[in-house]
Amino acid sequence: MKLSDQAFEKALRLMPWGTQTNAKRPIPFFNETMPKFIERGRGCRLWDLDGKEYIDFRLALGPVTLGYCHEEVDDAVRAQMQKGVLFSMASPRELELAELVCATVPNADMCRFMKTGEDANLCNVRLARAYTKRDMILMSGYHGYPDWFATEDSPNNGVPEFMKDYVKVIPWGNCAEAERLVRQYGERIACIISTPYDFNEDTSGTYLRHLRRLTREHGILLVLDEVLTGFRLALGGAQEYFGVDADLASFAKAIANGYPLSTYTGKREYLQTLDRFKLTTTYAGETLSLAAAIATLTIMKREDVHRHLWAMGTRLMGHFNAMAQEIGVEGKAMGLAPSSWLKFTTPDEAFNQRLVYLWQRELYREGIFANNRWFICYAHKAADIDEAAAKARTALRRALACEPNERRTAVPFYW
Repeated sequence: MKLSDQAFEKALRLMPWGTQTNAKRPIPFFNETMPKFIERGRGCRLWDLDGKEYIDFRLALGPVTLGYCHEEVDDAVRAQMQKGVLFSMASPRELELAELVCATVPNADMCRFMKTGEDANLCNVRLARAYTKRDMILMSGYHGYPDWFATEDSPNNGVPEFMKDYVKVIPWGNCAEAERLVRQYGERIACIISTPYDFNEDTSGTYLRHLRRLTREHGILLVLDEVLTGFRLALGGAQEYFGVDADLASFAKAIANGYPLSTYTGKREYLQTLDRFKLTTTYAGETLSLAAAIATLTIMKREDVHRHLWAMGTRLMGHFNAMAQEIGVEGKAMGLAPSSWLKFTTPDEAFNQRLVYLWQRELYREGIFANNRWFICYAHKAADIDEAAAKARTALRRALACEPNERRTAVPFYW
């Protein structure tokens, strides 16, 4: 038995799922190829408990934008560690990072810091309700685990059913449903919170612009959940990339190269609502993550990181298209370059889904760590992209060879 498997058996006795994050749960069907624990990372590479090396395109589900163990970021953290992690009053690192964030993010007159993406989203929802004195929100996309964002599964998930009266869901991209809900509940709606880009095939920004028009017409605040898009699509996130301004915005994953930090930002008139009530947590000013974020954003500005992300992502997308043509399977590269994917486009959708599943299983065997979307980081160089593409070709050929024998394979619910 592999060391990874031994550790996982122990973990299941102590922790539900054997891990802390749903998307990091081992997939039983991938048991022979997918590692259950990662021992270390450097640059764009990972090593599991058994010493196997992987080129990583999952990037800890998005937070690692510069690469694992980036020297300048980690040096900044070590330097701050010599001064202290948490104090009895504010750290000057808070002011330093606030100046940097407000100079970088469009429409950020002010900001506050938290630790996770859902923290920032919850704070923005509270701000919107406090400012507008309205009690309902519309949500579109995934915004984390808290009650306000989990009413669809109520009451099976512990969320009270009465909250369904205060939260209505717009399927992402459905302009008509957004119009209908706003017309029906307009005077009750404090905000629409939405992911600006849902990492799907629609890269136009049309839906985002539609929400901006709707919210302005009805006096509703637009909250953009930029937890995944912020500091990844562009230095100024989706607001900069799509040219749409939000009233409030939430940022997390890419801001500190893996250190736990989030920020909620917005226009002064909305953030100053905090003068009337409390949104507070002890660890929001933890200095190591602040130092990491200062270093990360400084590097992004100095070295034009996003030009590199787009160049390497475009290179990968070219490989995807060439791979499909060379192997003779209907498919094409989709999405935006910093997080693209190969979509199989045969008329048989069940075949397409099964092939994605089998391909990812074989990618792990070849030493490629991939999500449904392939994230690019600054540490990915052309040689890494080309090596990964060669391994991906081998994995796809093997997946196609496996497919006829695995037509009854069931995709698990958390896939």
